[in-house]
Amino acid sequence: MENLNFVKEPKISIIITYFNMSKFIGDCIKSILIQTYQNFEIIIVNDGSKNEDRKALNNFQNNQIKIVDLDSNKGQLYALYKGLEHAEGEFICMVDADDILLPNYLKTLLLAHLKNNYALISSNRGDINENGEILSLGVNNSKINYSELENLYKTKEYFEVQKVKAPFGLWSWNPSTSAMWRKNAIEILQYFPDKEYWHTGADKVIFSLLHLIGGSANIDTVCFLYRIHTDNNFNSSKFSGNKKYISEKTVNKLIDWNIKLRLDTIKMFIKNKKQIVEKYNKINYLKMLFKVVFCINMQICAKVIKTLAHKVINL
Repeated sequence: MENLNFVKEPKISIIITYFNMSKFIGDCIKSILIQTYQNFEIIIVNDGSKNEDRKALNNFQNNQIKIVDLDSNKGQLYALYKGLEHAEGEFICMVDADDILLPNYLKTLLLAHLKNNYALISSNRGDINENGEILSLGVNNSKINYSELENLYKTKEYFEVQKVKAPFGLWSWNPSTSAMWRKNAIEILQYFPDKEYWHTGADKVIFSLLHLIGGSANIDTVCFLYRIHTDNNFNSSKFSGNKKYISEKTVNKLIDWNIKLRLDTIKMFIKNKKQIVEKYNKINYLKMLFKVVFCINMQICAKVIKTLAHKVINL
């Protein structure tokens, strides 16, 4: 860059939605601060945490870390939306306060974006337990063979980028921390209704919308460690070979999410037709609406059958 000092590296905004996570937030922030790519800002949205949990944030506030306080618990999606209002970066990462970023997380995801044209790119993940002990290194059929744990910290210049070919609403990525996305692709979120419903599962909404607006892809590199503990959505996940078993409560939550996401997205397109047409043009408006209304394939049909079987079992 010596002869191109008028060209700037893109800034990345890391948004952490925070609610009573003082036990884990310190490790999360430390993992961000040691990133090999350093042009970033951290925005922590305190979503109405208890006083003692809010006080834990005071240790981290500085010029690189903004703290946005909400007066009450509004939920993950609403908190993320408020964080976006303060974001200055062209690229956004939505990081859970209990997860750990590996040192090349930002560098790897940014490189994937700059070499490809997608609204969303999601990385592979490792899993850790509440005490930070590693449970797995790579999910979703990772093609990377880690011979030593230290390889997690080495720069990987080459990785496979796989375009996601899935209908709207079919989950095809890793959880929220896995991904980096383009800020201008998620502007449609301003029209999405009932944001406060999504106290958890904001990534279900965000990733589905980004995939609809500008496509998405996955990379096979492990970029972060997902923490499984008593307070997250999959708190009862049990490892058993290559399967995980989740609680009855979580199964019902996933069913409700899938129904509401589709209905609310259709409602958004109908209610805000003028604004969306002005932004994306009429042809793209109709294409996107069509994809939402007719988001059916064999995978979706299989999930519907499983859902019906689940309801029959519980009669």
